[in-house]
Amino acid sequence: MILEILTPIFFFILFAAIISSRYFFCNDSVSKQVLVVGFFLKSFSALLFGYLYKIGFLTGGDTYLYFHDSAVVYNSAFDNISVFIKLLFGTNDYTPVPNYILPYVDNMHFWFDRSNYFLVRINAFIRIFSFGIYNVHAVIFAFISFIGSYNIYLFFADKVFSKRLLQFILFAIPSVVFWTSGVHKEAIVVFALGLILNNFDKIISRQSYYYIAVAIFGIIILGFTRGYLVIFLLPLLLAIYVSRKLGYPKPVNVFIAAIVLFVSLTAMVDISFSNISLFNEFAVRRDYFLNSEPGNMTFPVKETPKSILGIYNLLTDAILNPVIRPLPWEGNRLLSYIAAAETVILLLIIVVLLLKARLIDIVKNPYAIFSILFGLSILFFIGLIVNNSGAIVRYRSIAIPFILIGLCLSKKESHKKVKFSS
Repeated sequence: MILEILTPIFFFILFAAIISSRYFFCNDSVSKQVLVVGFFLKSFSALLFGYLYKIGFLTGGDTYLYFHDSAVVYNSAFDNISVFIKLLFGTNDYTPVPNYILPYVDNMHFWFDRSNYFLVRINAFIRIFSFGIYNVHAVIFAFISFIGSYNIYLFFADKVFSKRLLQFILFAIPSVVFWTSGVHKEAIVVFALGLILNNFDKIISRQSYYYIAVAIFGIIILGFTRGYLVIFLLPLLLAIYVSRKLGYPKPVNVFIAAIVLFVSLTAMVDISFSNISLFNEFAVRRDYFLNSEPGNMTFPVKETPKSILGIYNLLTDAILNPVIRPLPWEGNRLLSYIAAAETVILLLIIVVLLLKARLIDIVKNPYAIFSILFGLSILFFIGLIVNNSGAIVRYRSIAIPFILIGLCLSKKESHKKVKFSS
């Protein structure tokens, strides 16, 4: 019992000391106090996240399934170290399962799901020094997420009209902090996006194998965690690169061209390689939600459309659901009312920012276009596949910061040609 209390505290103090050190997380535009408070909020949210799932206040519980499966992987080391290495670093999601790992696979939930099993791998590695204490994993995930948020901050810090507003968006919006800090995919997604964006920005200014390698590492992590985000991200980053490289005065045209190019390539991949069909991946994910056991915040959605009217209804729901849900009368728990109230507040903030921003400034700023399109793409995808308000709140915690930040980047960005240094 003492170990379960003291060990998470030790890791929190260790990470807080690293953040406070003058050697790490150093940027003149944000104080150490703000960063430490931001990490505290993330750590508290990660611990609360686990506790609410443990007592059943939140349902779904993948966080504890990751933790359980990681114990199976970790304990295999005491039987056979080669099996442990295979389960930790080897491939998964294949049949027939070899007899020497079959007992372990039978005791896990996510062997046949590459994305979820990636979270199992991370937790199994953390178990090497966590003493098998869930709250240690929670604090470590909070720190991983903090690293990502900090790198996203660095990416946008010199492009916004208010750094304090940027700090609030990334480190203080309740749903964003809560859902992106716990032992779940969102923490890893934030980490990966931070690595990609901050290093991509440095690549634009000066080429470096180090920055390229770290950015690719982030893309790989994002691909394992939520592959569809890579598909949304790459054409938008390409558009930023071309806009900045050429100093093109109408970046919105570059974004349109990049999106059309990637959509065409995606269609060609779907047609040519049925085993990696992105449309099938979308259909599988949608069927998963539609066929899952209904929760207390599940709402009806349109089936696969078979007419023009059906397509219209599906698209309407896909646009509205991730924006307006959860509705106040959905669910019967406190968190659903809090989430509904925050949704209204966020919508009001977006309206205010839209009124303050000038459209001409946004369409001339490649970073604003990138942020808004990336956020809206996530929301639209969520609306197409998800039929549960609770899941929508968690998934959109990645999208909301980018949309808000995009509206804070309304000042015209310089379009001078970038010169690369060796």
